[in-house]
Amino acid sequence: MYRFIISLVFITMIVSCKNSEKKEGAAKELSVSIDSTLVSDSTWGLIRKNASFDDLKKIYGDAAIQDERICGPECIDSIDVTKLFPGSKNEAIIYWKDSAYHKKISFITSYSEGADWHTADSLKIGSAVTNLLRLNGKAIKFYGFGWDYGGTIVSYNDGHFEKSPVNFELDKQYQEGDTSLALLGDVEFSSDSPEVQKEINKIIIRKISLSFYKEQ
Repeated sequence: MYRFIISLVFITMIVSCKNSEKKEGAAKELSVSIDSTLVSDSTWGLIRKNASFDDLKKIYGDAAIQDERICGPECIDSIDVTKLFPGSKNEAIIYWKDSAYHKKISFITSYSEGADWHTADSLKIGSAVTNLLRLNGKAIKFYGFGWDYGGTIVSYNDGHFEKSPVNFELDKQYQEGDTSLALLGDVEFSSDSPEVQKEINKIIIRKISLSFYKEQ
């Protein structure tokens, strides 16, 4: 009988320890903070693909969400969008597949200087293009600067970002006295060309976008 009681106590202690470990593990999982400024292949901060306008208000609150009609490329037409954190450094623009109903997000973009939005690889607005090239593993092709589509990347040359729903747009930083006309206009440039390499340390990421319906 004595041995039975000892065995029962021992088993109870083991079960109790295991339950305690489970609780500690669950507590650790709950304590892991969510990165609300991370742009991944499937999320923009706390926003997922199927989020509607009502979902955005539930996540961020009414004050952080604002509908606005903005000018489209070259101001040929206007587009109804939703702005997240309007007027702040983390302003992001949400484009809808069905702008009238706000049920399906097409893509989200931000070009606010100093924004906290970033990828898991630490690419963000203001990052050097050399970091993008290193991660892509291949040269990229982009439009020259100084017009509405300036800095748009047209090819990642089958590099890391070729099929990624996360896309980037570039810009050139001009310093005082810089009057160079290189890399301007409706022309495609390759990042490994001599004219780009000469200016490579002046080129940065100016916009990050996430498409929820990227065409393959």
